[in-house]
Amino acid sequence: MNVMPEERESAGNPIRESVRVLGLYIKGQILITGIVTVLYAVGFAIAKVPFWPIVAIFGGLCNVIPKFGSLIALGLAIFAGWIGGSDLSHMLMVLAAWVVVQGLEGFVLTPRILGTPLGLRPLAVFLALILGSLLFGPIGLLVAVPLLAVGNVFWRYYRGKSER
Repeated sequence: MNVMPEERESAGNPIRESVRVLGLYIKGQILITGIVTVLYAVGFAIAKVPFWPIVAIFGGLCNVIPKFGSLIALGLAIFAGWIGGSDLSHMLMVLAAWVVVQGLEGFVLTPRILGTPLGLRPLAVFLALILGSLLFGPIGLLVAVPLLAVGNVFWRYYRGKSER
């Protein structure tokens, strides 16, 4: 296994490792947001959503909000279509584009870009999101995964120290 020099240096220091993990999380979220924005743009352009570039950009940015951001993007696209006089077939195309983008984001992008590098299991992320939202509302949704990732770093560090 090849270990990067910065990983070797931070492995013994939970603070450095936490900063590295948070950096991975932020970079991953930016990358996912960019990809989702492009996917929305393609899907909404095909569905002929009025003002599709603006809707796609806003929808991509809302994707940072776990669970609810994608619903905001769908609502905005449907609203733009409704205001623009789109018919039912165009609205169904919007829904299809949204389903495809959400499927790619949830089953391909996020697990590969965030899950594996952060060392988090999907069930743990899901439970953290539920607990975060119950305890702290929308802010809890935003900070649940990064806090879980940092908590995981400290858990591994102190568990490793106790096994020595």
